[in-house]
Amino acid sequence: MKEMEQYHFEEVAQQLSNLISIAIALSSEKDLAKLLDMILSEARRITHADAGTLYMIEDNKLAAKIVHNDTMNTFLGGKGDQITIPPVPINDIYVSGYVVNHGVSISIPDVYNDDSFDFSGPKKYDEMTGYLTRSMLVIPLKNHKSEVIGVLQLLNAIDKNTNEVIPFPKEYQLIIESLASLAATALTNSQLIQEIEALLDSFIQVMVTAIDSRTPYNATHTQKIASLARALAEAINEDTEGFYKDVYFDEKELKVVSTAAWLHDIGKMAVPLSVMNKATRLDKKLPFVLQRIDYAMERKINHYFETVLQAEKPLSVTLILKEKENIKKTYKHYRDTIIKADNPSTFIDEELKQEILYIASTTYPGEDGTDLPLLTDEEVEQLCIQRGTLTAKERKIMEDHVLFTERMLSKMRFGTELKRVPEIACMHHEQLDGKGYPNGLKGDQIPLEARILAIVDIFDALTAVDRPYKKAIPLDKSLSILQSMAKENKIDQNLLDLFIKKRVWEKASLPL
Repeated sequence: MKEMEQYHFEEVAQQLSNLISIAIALSSEKDLAKLLDMILSEARRITHADAGTLYMIEDNKLAAKIVHNDTMNTFLGGKGDQITIPPVPINDIYVSGYVVNHGVSISIPDVYNDDSFDFSGPKKYDEMTGYLTRSMLVIPLKNHKSEVIGVLQLLNAIDKNTNEVIPFPKEYQLIIESLASLAATALTNSQLIQEIEALLDSFIQVMVTAIDSRTPYNATHTQKIASLARALAEAINEDTEGFYKDVYFDEKELKVVSTAAWLHDIGKMAVPLSVMNKATRLDKKLPFVLQRIDYAMERKINHYFETVLQAEKPLSVTLILKEKENIKKTYKHYRDTIIKADNPSTFIDEELKQEILYIASTTYPGEDGTDLPLLTDEEVEQLCIQRGTLTAKERKIMEDHVLFTERMLSKMRFGTELKRVPEIACMHHEQLDGKGYPNGLKGDQIPLEARILAIVDIFDALTAVDRPYKKAIPLDKSLSILQSMAKENKIDQNLLDLFIKKRVWEKASLPL
């Protein structure tokens, strides 16, 4: 008997010592599913329990999160098979409900010889499966505020010598209560971390929504970039025999990629709408310019008629009408040229540029008789933009959105796992040849995550159907353009090859 007592004493002492290691393990585990499984596994190991269930309080009921049963070879919950056990009402008639309501631990030596609680649930399980539930130890999980957040229910303690089911030894109860306290604190911390992460995700969504609401164009751009970026990173994980066979993004690193993608354009909040929403070269100025040309034409015709009336020799009506039509024809040509040049799909070659300059040199008489130009210097500059809709000054403003992104993200405190998000989010316009912006980084100075963002950002810009200044470029031509950029050392050739080989755009959950 003394030898048995000595054995239990030494084992309990060892288990208490093990709690320190368990506490460290629990505090370091951030994955909630793994944490729950670890708690139940450790409790069963300490008490030599054949089975057990870990419940968490949800909607004022006890929801089973993890189920272990060695005899039945059943391991449910977490990242395993789904649990179909119905929630247990938090009611004193059930032992688990009583433990929640009163915050006390309860040990039942034999379920079938105890009428203190309603054990119809375990007995029904036994009837269905052939299992035999005997001893039970139910421990509340109390957080740092002494609030019960869940229940640890252990079944059938096994005697190590006889392999028979025995009641749970009393000396184990203190150890499991200590474990439960550590577990509850770890769970609370894990839930707090999840809430903080959810808050960050919500903040990001709000910011993206705010950006998208500022412009009717490319409203789904950020969502598509986030989806494409994650899909390309996952394609790298699948490349087990290719160029990226030694590269693997774990779930935390995938989170960094997707978060950086969500935030890559946050700096556009600071870009003026007149620049960000500029659909054509003149944009909202076009109607006023055309109105000016029409007015100039009328002034020209009126001035011609005044000249005719003051002429010493009258002109024939046919000649007068012919000249009037010539004036109209000339100004219609001016009008058509301006409309053509204003269209962002028009490439402004040297010939068209000279036409614009000629129109700009044309004058018309104002109300006070002074000659006025048909086009202002600013309008000439805008109409002579070779590609796109932005002048050099406007393009600089647009490119500065990356700097605004950097400034905005520098004000946010990202946790250790997301600390690289700001730098990656700000690098999506860098190019391998060093001619990108904002910092002109070269080659290996640009991390793989930023190279991913660069490719998917360009791909979406080329294929997008919601850009007012251009039509969507067909997929094959878009990929050809990307290939040309890779050959020019603008983007990563190996990454682009994988992007095309895996047809990443099909795997990404792009919005319709």
